[in-house]
Amino acid sequence: MDFGSSMQMEDGLGFGIDANSFDFGFIDPEFDRARNNTNSRPVKARKKFAVPPVKLACESCRASRIRCDGKPECGNCSTKGKTCTYTQSKRGGSRIRKKRGASSGSDAQSSDNNDFNHVSLSILPELNQVSFAEPFSLVLPGGGLKQLDLCLDDTDFMFESVFNAQTELQDSGYETSEIAATCSESGQTSSAVRVYSSDQDILGAYYTYIHPYFPVLPPPEPHQIVDNPEIGVRRAPDAFFNSRKAPDFEPSSPLSLVISATLALIPHPDDPDPSGTDSVHLRREQAQAFAHSAYESIEIESELVESTTQPAEALSSGSHVVDRVPFHSQNPLENESIIALLLLSSYEYAQRGNIAKMRNRAGQALNAALNLGLHARNDEDSPYAEADKRVWWMTYITVCQGSILSNSPPPVLLYDPRFTTPGPTFSADPEAWPLFLQAQQVIVSATQFVIDLDVTLKSHSTTSAIWQRMLELEALIEPLVLKADTWALESSPPVSLDSTELKVSQALKGIARIKLNSARIKLHRYCAFQDIPVFSKKHCDLKSAVESAAAGESPSAPVCACSSTFHQIHSAVDLFNSPTSASSSPTNVSCGLLPFSSHFSAKVCLRSSFNIARSFQALPYPQPRRSNESIDYFNIMKDNTKVPRTIPVFACCAMQSSYAMIMLCYKTRAMGFRGLAEGQASPADRLLGQLQEGLGMVLGALKNYSIAYEALGGMREQIELAAESVRNMEVKEMSE
Repeated sequence: MDFGSSMQMEDGLGFGIDANSFDFGFIDPEFDRARNNTNSRPVKARKKFAVPPVKLACESCRASRIRCDGKPECGNCSTKGKTCTYTQSKRGGSRIRKKRGASSGSDAQSSDNNDFNHVSLSILPELNQVSFAEPFSLVLPGGGLKQLDLCLDDTDFMFESVFNAQTELQDSGYETSEIAATCSESGQTSSAVRVYSSDQDILGAYYTYIHPYFPVLPPPEPHQIVDNPEIGVRRAPDAFFNSRKAPDFEPSSPLSLVISATLALIPHPDDPDPSGTDSVHLRREQAQAFAHSAYESIEIESELVESTTQPAEALSSGSHVVDRVPFHSQNPLENESIIALLLLSSYEYAQRGNIAKMRNRAGQALNAALNLGLHARNDEDSPYAEADKRVWWMTYITVCQGSILSNSPPPVLLYDPRFTTPGPTFSADPEAWPLFLQAQQVIVSATQFVIDLDVTLKSHSTTSAIWQRMLELEALIEPLVLKADTWALESSPPVSLDSTELKVSQALKGIARIKLNSARIKLHRYCAFQDIPVFSKKHCDLKSAVESAAAGESPSAPVCACSSTFHQIHSAVDLFNSPTSASSSPTNVSCGLLPFSSHFSAKVCLRSSFNIARSFQALPYPQPRRSNESIDYFNIMKDNTKVPRTIPVFACCAMQSSYAMIMLCYKTRAMGFRGLAEGQASPADRLLGQLQEGLGMVLGALKNYSIAYEALGGMREQIELAAESVRNMEVKEMSE
């Protein structure tokens, strides 16, 4: 069934895009040069600088009003035979962040992007950053995942023992709190920033750290999967860190720059204090400089020469032809800016916490891909066939992910028949991609269900459509989840990534399992818990407790049998003495609003949240291997759990899982269960123990991502605060 067709109306653009949601005016992605057009001669555009100017120029360059490269002996002075000297600026000197301890209150600005969540995923004009709060920044420095053994064999028994004693008729600026506490105050000054000495080394690092989770480039050759980082040196204030081995090398293409931005966030293996204040700030500055330059480079490559020299001729001059060596030999030049925008989209979300810009970048990539016709490429004989497939479908995935994060309908039809480009090929597991794509479509549909349910509740309109929609989605999702339960996702022993992309296939299946179970939680969350907020900040479609309290909101589900398991708390004595009902079925009790009982939906959320926690734990880690190290040596000798995974644009699924587990912890404790006998744990105690282990897995995954990405620390902090409130509840009850 086409569940996406009811969400949008087709428009005059011809691609199932909501025209009212788009404004393409602020970038001109002229990427539509035909590959085989041999009659057009390349035209070189006026070359602007590929990196921002230095903040401190030498005295000679200042006097001449020319650009200085910031080196100890700058190029201009060397050419002219002048003495190169630098003088401190009277306006305050170079704009270098001073060494700091804990973040002060004056620069602790944050934003949870609530102002943007109601906006549909679209391309928006560049926002004036003065008009909006600063994006998220600092986070928890990371460690590895704690390997926990969460057995689900007796979960059903424990759940039924705790909750089925009743009859069915009663039935997420720069500051996060932990970074200040964990940043080193030892005065360490020898921070290490990761750099590379060539585009080839950058490509190797991409295949090591990024490709397993975001396979947007063609498959690698075995010799390409190496990581040769250097400790960067800075030769002038506010300049890029450069390689000692190749001091004149700087990435200059949009794709090499944006990959460098992500790599700069990963601590260098020789950094003595990667979580220290200096290291965190230097990595952030380096990454942001690369990201800024990447976006500027995209605009330069789409610029028309005539727009600067003869604007009257620009409209009839045709598209600009980029004339340079491709970053990847099997990927056409015209695709590079699209890939760069996709990686910038991930960067804006995970590192800077800016969902508005995340959606902007994804929308720009979508517009450029549609202009190139990548959505309808069916020429399997083209040398770029696989590259085109990957660029188009990863664009589709990123656009859909933006709609999930902003809790808004996607700007494209999920099942648009005009999207005819075949899916990419992953030879290690041909089943991986179709499952991954289907999981993305399912979670978008579940997000739309949450939106529609909220509208129905607030408007008090007829519920027949919501009833039917929930049945349809459950019928779609349940068999997919059951199938996902059969997948082998274990990350130990580690599997080396090679030309067959086995690690990529593992990651795609793991992420698909996370998304399928998250979609099922979205579907059953209201029926199970009435969406009672537990987090102080809004995340995706999870409400903020602070905002709900300020607005005077309260659960609005009808008082009936389907909501009594979790919304009418009885004493432990009453529960143990009451007759045990049979296992609930999805249709044996209903309230007229939703077709499932609270007991059934809560049980679904329990198992789905555990599945998400285990899948996060089992996702493969990057395996950085230097060119002089053998794979066998690496697998045996190195602890890869301390290497951050990347591109965590699906991290909101961790919040869905944590919400369900925290609500189940709260309800279990609120029902006042204790051990059945001295030294014997009750099913409730065992269930609470497994819920705590599941939360530990989710927190471990977020901690690993936070080694590189600063904004995700806010999610982990919210989960920890909510879990702590549950533990405090137990302490209070015991003291009474």
